[in-house]
Amino acid sequence: MPLEFFVLWVAVPIAIVAVLIAILAGRRSPRSVSLSRAESWTASLIGAGAMLAALGGVVTLVSTGALTLGSDPLQIRDMPYWGSPIDRLEGVDHIAWSGYESAWLDVAGVPAGARWLLFLEGGLPALAAICIGVAVAWLAIALIRERPFVRAVPTAILIAAIAVGVGGIGSQAAGAFGRAADVDYLSNAAVTADNDGTGALAYFTLALDLAPMGWALGLALVAAAFQIGTRMQHDTEALV
Repeated sequence: MPLEFFVLWVAVPIAIVAVLIAILAGRRSPRSVSLSRAESWTASLIGAGAMLAALGGVVTLVSTGALTLGSDPLQIRDMPYWGSPIDRLEGVDHIAWSGYESAWLDVAGVPAGARWLLFLEGGLPALAAICIGVAVAWLAIALIRERPFVRAVPTAILIAAIAVGVGGIGSQAAGAFGRAADVDYLSNAAVTADNDGTGALAYFTLALDLAPMGWALGLALVAAAFQIGTRMQHDTEALV
């Protein structure tokens, strides 16, 4: 990545948004202990990066929708492919067998249901990125205002946790079912892989990665901790 591109499209926007966050979040609680200048600017930079990440998620969501729902023919990648051996590896020492695990296809007239499933495959992670970016930016502003334990923060973190879990697991399932719908749409014996392996494409494959559930549960625990902190802060202020 050229240095000019990084400065123009990454460093400068983060700096501008960080300044705006620092100005907009200037109102602080009179009872709180003031943050140092370095802590305040660090929170501002993190909030700026989170807001730009959320904006990037919006762009990804829109572009994915335009490409997946509006293109014809639609290029479908990562189709589970049971292909023939790789010619260039034939006869190489120590290689007993070779082949392909995926392929891409340009398919015309893809049904709407399959298109929406493939859109969800890319759209759900983008939506999760938007939720996380908003939650982190919200928390950064609350930190600069020196009131991180407000009722909206744990709610935002919990929404982000749900988005991570649903986006991570749902996108994998949507992609698998979307490709299966495309294979079913093709409905050709030469395309669909049979039990004897004579076909080229597997009808349905899903290698489920459960890591997003771990991240979602971790965020949910953070939300619970902030909820407890919010209740404690409310009780303390009521005693003062």
